[in-house]
Amino acid sequence: MLKWHKKYYIGPGIKNISRIRRRLEHGKPVPGIYLITLSENPCNLLEILPALTLIQESAADMCPEIVGIAKGKEDAMDLVTEMIQTIFSETGGFEIKEYWKNR
Repeated sequence: MLKWHKKYYIGPGIKNISRIRRRLEHGKPVPGIYLITLSENPCNLLEILPALTLIQESAADMCPEIVGIAKGKEDAMDLVTEMIQTIFSETGGFEIKEYWKNR
């Protein structure tokens, strides 16, 4: 089961988020959708994953908490930039995991 943060970011190209989430939860392919997750690697702040990788149940089980969703890779990169800028302006740092814990 996918773990969604209750206040995740949604990219401007996303239409009908409930349908996309339902398809993802049921392991259905959703082409062109990218998920932004908290990184498990301490050298990275966030990760961008194509939603198609979650078709495999084992990959979906290992997916970190989802904090954003976008349509297309470019929109995903823009959304990550926006998220990091917001976090930096609100906290003065890059403590991404702490920010999401307290959000």
